[in-house]
Amino acid sequence: MRVQTSSRGLPGPSGRRAAHVRSAAGLARILDPDVNAVLWARERPASLADAAATSVESGDRQEAEVWLDRPTTLEPLVEPVRDPSLRDALLEDLTMLVSLYAAILDRKHVWVQLGVVTHDMCRKLHTDNVPVRLLCTYDGPGTDWVPDEDVRRENLGRVDVDLDEANRSVLRRPDAIRRTRPGEVLLLKGEAWPGNAGLGAVHRSPPIEGTGARRLLLKVDTAPCGC
Repeated sequence: MRVQTSSRGLPGPSGRRAAHVRSAAGLARILDPDVNAVLWARERPASLADAAATSVESGDRQEAEVWLDRPTTLEPLVEPVRDPSLRDALLEDLTMLVSLYAAILDRKHVWVQLGVVTHDMCRKLHTDNVPVRLLCTYDGPGTDWVPDEDVRRENLGRVDVDLDEANRSVLRRPDAIRRTRPGEVLLLKGEAWPGNAGLGAVHRSPPIEGTGARRLLLKVDTAPCGC
């Protein structure tokens, strides 16, 4: 399977499409009934790259429960970054993304996880049983996802073949998998979104186990973060 870093954004067999946006405001496209993935293909500032590299070296993984209508801080998540200016840059970006996510979904309470990943997590192509999940890989290989037009949903969750064959059978084309770049923001609509059962955005963790690669991954959910 070949991996690409862009999407055509065509409607899939289910009528769902991926939206490719150029600003933070565009992330609200995830609310469109025919959209199940939104990619904000932003450039990663140098300060974020340096902060992420420092955090990756620490190997830490932190989780926070955030109430937007109460005094809450995300500072514990960025403690591994010792340089004050880099730490502030990462904290500012985290705060912005968490606030955006909460505003788009009209939530006062969200769960935030920021951590270093060295294993494959969820290597099988799958959908999540969540309303909407935000993912941003600050450093290392990004999240793999598949536009709906390239998905064979009838093959999701196969257990009659090995993992690699199961993944291949989900794809309509060998090069259908897209991968986010460091700093890009991906919103994925899951199975728990009203009216979206059976239509969640298909994705996986990049296969990195045994390669020495490390990822600094931000994950924001409306409930405690899972895979």
